[in-house]
Amino acid sequence: MFDVLPPTDAPSLAIAPTPSPRDRGMQEPGIFKGCTDGDGPLAPATKDAILAYLGKPNAAAWDRLRTRAIAGRTTLGEAWALAAPGGHRRFPTSAELIRTMRVAVVAQWAGSAKLTLRTH
Repeated sequence: MFDVLPPTDAPSLAIAPTPSPRDRGMQEPGIFKGCTDGDGPLAPATKDAILAYLGKPNAAAWDRLRTRAIAGRTTLGEAWALAAPGGHRRFPTSAELIRTMRVAVVAQWAGSAKLTLRTH
């Protein structure tokens, strides 16, 4: 009734979709999961600067770090303002910076899904 075709060893012609920069950021490990700059996962220099800051938070390091993108075009300084309203008068502690990074990633995803983000 039905002819069954024999199995083939021919490779599949299916093409895997190219992940977006945001999706590539989700492949990052640990505290950098979901973090992206405008072109994809964070640059190694940005990761190194964040790790150095986490080891010894200080005002000078924060001034250099706060302009770096952390979630798309959102900078760490902008994310800090979102995560800690009124916190612009000081630099974040290590724990606060990690939370700030999470808030930025969640805000990026919420924005893409048109969700309202409440941080407090």
